[in-house]
Amino acid sequence: MRAFILAASAAVAISLAAPVSAAEVHNVVLKPAKGQSFNVGANKAVGYFLAKDGKCAVTLMVAPAGEEDAVKGAGTRVRFDVEPGATGAFEASEGQALQFACEAGAKTLTVKPFERVALFQPQS
Repeated sequence: MRAFILAASAAVAISLAAPVSAAEVHNVVLKPAKGQSFNVGANKAVGYFLAKDGKCAVTLMVAPAGEEDAVKGAGTRVRFDVEPGATGAFEASEGQALQFACEAGAKTLTVKPFERVALFQPQS
Protein backbone atom coordinates (compact mmCIF):
# COMPACT_ATOMS: atom_id res chain seq x y z
CA MET A 1 0.00 0.00 0.00
CA ARG A 2 2.82 2.40 0.90
CA ALA A 3 4.48 1.80 -2.49
CA PHE A 4 1.19 2.62 -4.24
CA ILE A 5 0.84 5.90 -2.33
CA LEU A 6 4.44 6.87 -3.15
CA ALA A 7 3.95 6.00 -6.82
CA ALA A 8 0.69 7.96 -7.01
CA SER A 9 2.30 10.97 -5.30
CA ALA A 10 5.23 10.88 -7.74
CA ALA A 11 2.85 10.69 -10.72
CA VAL A 12 0.89 13.70 -9.49
CA ALA A 13 4.10 15.70 -8.90
CA ILE A 14 5.41 14.89 -12.38
CA SER A 15 2.11 15.80 -14.05
CA LEU A 16 2.00 19.14 -12.23
CA ALA A 17 5.55 19.99 -13.32
CA ALA A 18 4.97 19.08 -16.99
CA PRO A 19 5.75 21.91 -19.38
CA VAL A 20 2.90 23.63 -21.19
CA SER A 21 3.24 23.59 -24.97
CA ALA A 22 2.40 26.58 -27.15
CA ALA A 23 0.33 24.15 -29.20
CA GLU A 24 -1.98 23.69 -26.21
CA VAL A 25 -4.77 26.24 -26.04
CA HIS A 26 -5.49 26.48 -22.32
CA ASN A 27 -4.38 29.32 -20.07
CA VAL A 28 -2.04 28.98 -17.12
CA VAL A 29 -2.62 31.29 -14.15
CA LEU A 30 0.47 32.10 -12.10
CA LYS A 31 0.72 33.64 -8.66
CA PRO A 32 3.72 35.83 -7.75
CA ALA A 33 7.04 33.94 -7.48
CA LYS A 34 5.47 30.66 -8.68
CA GLY A 35 7.25 29.37 -11.77
CA GLN A 36 6.04 27.35 -14.74
CA SER A 37 7.87 25.77 -17.65
CA PHE A 38 6.68 26.11 -21.25
CA ASN A 39 7.60 24.58 -24.60
CA VAL A 40 7.82 27.37 -27.18
CA GLY A 41 8.84 26.17 -30.61
CA ALA A 42 12.33 24.69 -30.43
CA ASN A 43 12.85 26.35 -27.04
CA LYS A 44 12.02 25.62 -23.45
CA ALA A 45 11.16 28.55 -21.21
CA VAL A 46 10.81 28.76 -17.46
CA GLY A 47 8.99 31.84 -16.24
CA TYR A 48 7.67 33.57 -13.17
CA PHE A 49 6.56 37.06 -12.19
CA LEU A 50 6.82 39.33 -9.19
CA ALA A 51 4.40 42.10 -8.23
CA LYS A 52 6.44 45.31 -8.53
CA ASP A 53 4.93 48.79 -8.24
CA GLY A 54 1.50 47.36 -9.10
CA LYS A 55 2.82 45.77 -12.32
CA CYS A 56 3.69 42.18 -13.21
CA ALA A 57 7.48 41.98 -13.58
CA VAL A 58 7.89 38.91 -15.81
CA THR A 59 11.12 36.93 -16.07
CA LEU A 60 11.66 34.14 -18.61
CA MET A 61 14.72 31.95 -18.91
CA VAL A 62 14.77 30.61 -22.48
CA ALA A 63 17.06 27.92 -23.90
CA PRO A 64 17.02 25.58 -26.88
CA ALA A 65 15.30 22.29 -26.09
CA GLY A 66 17.60 19.30 -26.12
CA GLU A 67 20.12 17.43 -24.10
CA GLU A 68 21.48 19.48 -21.21
CA ASP A 69 25.13 19.05 -22.27
CA ALA A 70 24.35 20.09 -25.87
CA VAL A 71 22.69 23.39 -24.91
CA LYS A 72 24.80 24.32 -21.87
CA GLY A 73 25.37 28.07 -21.80
CA ALA A 74 22.91 28.75 -24.65
CA GLY A 75 20.16 30.27 -22.48
CA THR A 76 18.88 33.82 -22.37
CA ARG A 77 16.99 35.70 -19.69
CA VAL A 78 14.16 37.95 -20.87
CA ARG A 79 12.54 40.41 -18.50
CA PHE A 80 9.66 42.81 -19.09
CA ASP A 81 6.84 44.49 -17.18
CA VAL A 82 3.16 44.07 -17.97
CA GLU A 83 0.76 46.77 -16.79
CA PRO A 84 -2.46 45.62 -15.08
CA GLY A 85 -5.16 45.09 -17.71
CA ALA A 86 -2.56 44.98 -20.49
CA THR A 87 -0.75 42.14 -22.25
CA GLY A 88 2.80 41.34 -23.25
CA ALA A 89 4.19 38.56 -25.45
CA PHE A 90 7.21 36.39 -26.06
CA GLU A 91 7.44 35.10 -29.65
CA ALA A 92 9.62 32.26 -30.91
CA SER A 93 10.91 32.28 -34.47
CA GLU A 94 8.80 29.21 -35.35
CA GLY A 95 5.53 31.11 -34.84
CA GLN A 96 4.75 29.82 -31.37
CA ALA A 97 4.31 32.43 -28.67
CA LEU A 98 3.22 33.12 -25.11
CA GLN A 99 0.86 35.97 -24.22
CA PHE A 100 0.98 37.40 -20.69
CA ALA A 101 -1.97 39.25 -19.11
CA CYS A 102 -1.58 40.99 -15.74
CA GLU A 103 -4.53 41.16 -13.34
CA ALA A 104 -5.28 44.39 -11.45
CA GLY A 105 -2.96 44.76 -8.48
CA ALA A 106 -0.55 42.22 -10.04
CA LYS A 107 -2.24 39.43 -8.07
CA THR A 108 -2.02 36.89 -10.91
CA LEU A 109 -0.53 36.60 -14.37
CA THR A 110 -2.37 34.63 -17.04
CA VAL A 111 -0.17 32.97 -19.66
CA LYS A 112 -1.77 31.84 -22.90
CA PRO A 113 0.24 29.84 -25.44
CA PHE A 114 -0.73 30.62 -29.05
CA GLU A 115 0.40 30.27 -32.65
CA ARG A 116 1.32 33.46 -34.46
CA VAL A 117 0.15 33.32 -38.08
CA ALA A 118 1.23 35.73 -40.81
CA LEU A 119 -1.46 37.09 -43.09
CA PHE A 120 -0.67 38.28 -46.58
CA GLN A 121 -3.20 40.42 -48.44
CA PRO A 122 -2.14 41.16 -52.02
CA GLN A 123 -2.86 44.65 -53.25
CA SER A 124 -5.05 44.82 -56.33
